[in-house]
Amino acid sequence: MSPLTAVWIDSDPETIRNIAPLWRAGDHLHHFQNYSPEEIEKIGWNNIDLAVIDLHLQPVSGLDIIPSIRARKSNLPIIVVTRPTDKESCIKALNLAVNRFYEKQVQAETILECINQFRPQGFELRLNDERKAIFSQNNWIDLTSTEYKIIEALKTSSKRLTRAELQSAVWPNSSISENNLDTHLTNLKRKIPELNTVLNVKRGLGYFLDLKIQ
Repeated sequence: MSPLTAVWIDSDPETIRNIAPLWRAGDHLHHFQNYSPEEIEKIGWNNIDLAVIDLHLQPVSGLDIIPSIRARKSNLPIIVVTRPTDKESCIKALNLAVNRFYEKQVQAETILECINQFRPQGFELRLNDERKAIFSQNNWIDLTSTEYKIIEALKTSSKRLTRAELQSAVWPNSSISENNLDTHLTNLKRKIPELNTVLNVKRGLGYFLDLKIQ
């Protein structure tokens, strides 16, 4: 399974402590005990895979913030995990199109099973720019500066890159030997086995990273 990045807004840290040991390597959790617009705004929502909301928050109810989260990313899965609440609040949450609703008597394993249903499928190319690393095979794999530039260029391109375009992106204003790029790509495929499936190479046409392949 691919790593998952979640936002969890919950006033009860005990719930987070119960779930934490069950997260997979590479998963990342943004946890907020209460709703803070300033902190929420700092999150890059395009990279968030899931939101988990407690309805009993301060200074506003979880019901009040679900629409604002939907406004940031309309198709984001939202799970409610909340202390026992009244029937009216439950109905309101379901009317806001939350994907799942649980009260906190539920087992942590049940919540995790639900979370895994919304986990990104296939090979999600997750990069760490500061470390110059990529997540693969449940581990962060460190790359050389050149290898990282190659992956970055392929990921950010919306079209197939010719050999000349890829080389120019990685080595701007430099002349390199004919087999330099091939050597680096061979090393990358050895380090990151998924590239053997998702890196589409066509002679005379170039390179395309097809992350839709499962």
